[in-house]
Amino acid sequence: MTDKLFLQRRQVAMQNSSLKLLSRAIKACVRSQSTNPYSSRWVVSHIDQQLHTISTPNICLIGDQKLRIKNEPISDVNDKEFLRQKLLLHKALDQFRKVNGFGRGMSANQVGINLQVIALNLGYGSFSLINPKIVWQSVDDRITLWDDCMSIPQMMIKKQRYKHVSISYLDDDGNKQIWNELPVCVSELLQHEIDHINGILATDEPWKDANSNDWIISMNEYRKHKQYFDGQVDYSIQATV
Repeated sequence: MTDKLFLQRRQVAMQNSSLKLLSRAIKACVRSQSTNPYSSRWVVSHIDQQLHTISTPNICLIGDQKLRIKNEPISDVNDKEFLRQKLLLHKALDQFRKVNGFGRGMSANQVGINLQVIALNLGYGSFSLINPKIVWQSVDDRITLWDDCMSIPQMMIKKQRYKHVSISYLDDDGNKQIWNELPVCVSELLQHEIDHINGILATDEPWKDANSNDWIISMNEYRKHKQYFDGQVDYSIQATV
């Protein structure tokens, strides 16, 4: 091999190595920009401060046609009637958490409100997702899990979900937010809640895999045989209360 050819090959190898390092750096940058929703930065303290002033609304149960309505977008986050309804939604979630010891999110139509808003409490306090939309999903990376729903009490439904999603929404002040490449624990939750505001229930598309006949089970049976049922899926939901 001539010196010239050796130098040319060495230069190509160095260029390829540099491209690989650049690619890794870009991927690391993308990962570093993923959103951590488990943070007090999202919490709106005045919501929790007002909850004691109102009564708890009833949660709509499966069969109630309010759960099948595709909810309307919110045009004014400061509208007085919307603020009243949003507070009712947060009150229902707060009370459910106190009584049951779990519950991270609730969509407006679960208390009969025909608006695109989700109440969340991920363990740090209350805040809202207004007009939420999924803008990206990991189509080649999915999970199975046992899903529960406040509108389908005491039941667990086997579901397949995207492992990661990105969403856009308006926060309680009306500012547009984008949550990128969310962790699985929040991705599966928000897919569930955004289904709700589109009139879709967890029972509509259960995951019926070939290895098990069980796709809807009682929560009592799940708790008694948790290890057995968790062995049928990829992911288990963790409570935040």
